[in-house]
Amino acid sequence: MGTRTYSSYSADLDISSRYHPQDGAASFVLPTFRAAVDYATGLPSALHRHYEGLLPVHPDTLAVLPFDGEPGPPLTVVPSANARTVFVSAVGGEPVTPHFLKLHYPRRLSRFTRRLLRPTIELHLWVARHLVDAGLPVLPEVGGGWVGGDPSSAWGFLVRAARPVTGGRTYTVPVFALYGHDKRAPSDPTLLEQLVERSGEPATPFVADRIVAPMVRLWVDALLRTGCPLETHGQNTLVTFDLDPVATTVLYRDSAVYVDAPLRARLGLHGPLPPANVIPRDVPMAADEVFSLTYDSFMGHHCLDYVAALSWSRLGVPPGALHAKARDTFAAATAHAPDALLPRSVFYYDDVLRDDGDWKLVDMGEAPTWR
Repeated sequence: MGTRTYSSYSADLDISSRYHPQDGAASFVLPTFRAAVDYATGLPSALHRHYEGLLPVHPDTLAVLPFDGEPGPPLTVVPSANARTVFVSAVGGEPVTPHFLKLHYPRRLSRFTRRLLRPTIELHLWVARHLVDAGLPVLPEVGGGWVGGDPSSAWGFLVRAARPVTGGRTYTVPVFALYGHDKRAPSDPTLLEQLVERSGEPATPFVADRIVAPMVRLWVDALLRTGCPLETHGQNTLVTFDLDPVATTVLYRDSAVYVDAPLRARLGLHGPLPPANVIPRDVPMAADEVFSLTYDSFMGHHCLDYVAALSWSRLGVPPGALHAKARDTFAAATAHAPDALLPRSVFYYDDVLRDDGDWKLVDMGEAPTWR
């Protein structure tokens, strides 16, 4: 609870109650179809064998986009907070290596309608490969498939690993699980409080050094190694941890991000670009404004502000100490950046929902807090 209050639309989920991530069943059966699926392998994975020639479809998608095909093996899945991304535990009733599927969902979740078209699938695979090649701690999309001959309208799915290529710890949760309250046990301490107590460490360095600084470094490292500003909000940013003793690592998931072509050129990164989300070819906004959207608004306002509020109210951690840690980390990580990366003020979406899914950025007139 308390994790869907960061924007005017964050709690909007156009989804049937049975598939709702909080109010629905703990798991459900996801249908698949045997079809002429064009399947692309982005990274080596044993998961590919489950999905070649198979199209998984969310039941709510079938209600608006019927698919006539031979039924394939049903998948046993658990909905994630994103609703259209599900955790797969079994294929045809047989346990498999746990992993995620990101599904085509032509209905609105939060601000946007969540279609998953071929250019976006190829974008995910391009970004995931570059993040992994850059040695960044991510849960990568390893493959994806689509149906339809028109590249602009072909739709499908993505396969995402549940563990990073190297490393990973016993438990992995999104960062919002650290400060959100358990709906089924609302009086329990938050996970962040429990981890701090279990570690025996003072709360201020725990939060500053284990959460804030790694998130800032991950965002900057990804930008300067790949030209991609990660969308490190509380759902996409993950904390993986062990308990005896408490050890933590910050990870990232979801490669549907922007790619700054001019910055890549300045960084000496060359080669083909993905078919979508390339600045400035596909994105008319200034790159620094998009960077502010992802850093100041997604990571700062949507995530770290909540971490700081909980840390102050329940653990006595001064917000200023976390802000200072973020500023120092950002300054050190960008010391050798090719030029100024972000604007002097914060940018965010205008408060308008457009039928075509378009979006605009506006200057919020606020000084950044986390850099």
